[in-house]
Amino acid sequence: MKKLNSYSNIFINIGYFLLSLLIYLIIITSLSYINIFNYKVTSTINFIFINLLFCIFGFKSGKRSEKKGFLSGLITGTVNILALLFLSMIFKCLPSSKTLLYFLILIISSVLGGILGINFKRKN
Repeated sequence: MKKLNSYSNIFINIGYFLLSLLIYLIIITSLSYINIFNYKVTSTINFIFINLLFCIFGFKSGKRSEKKGFLSGLITGTVNILALLFLSMIFKCLPSSKTLLYFLILIISSVLGGILGINFKRKN
C-alpha cells in the first residue's frame, strides 16, 4: 500500500507542477504581450522562476521523505522533466543539447531542494 501512496504522490506532484507552470506562463506571457518586459528580461525571469519551482517541489518531496532527500529531489526533478519532455514531443519540439543542459540544471535544482527539505524537516 505504501508503494501505491508513493505513486499517487508523484502524480499529484506532476499535476501541481504543471498547474503552477501553466499559471506562471499565462502571467508572464500577458506581461510580455503588453511590452512590460523585453525578451532578455523575460528569459531571465523564466530561468529563475522555473529553477525556483523545481527547487520548491524538490523541497516538498524532501520534506515528505524519511531519508535520502537528494534521492527524492532527483526523482521529483526527473519525473517533472519527463513530463516536460512528453509535452514537448506532443508539440513536435525535439530537445537540443542546450535544452538538455537546461534540464540538467533543473534536476540539480530539484536535488538541492530535496536536500534542503530533508534538513529542514521538523523533529517530532
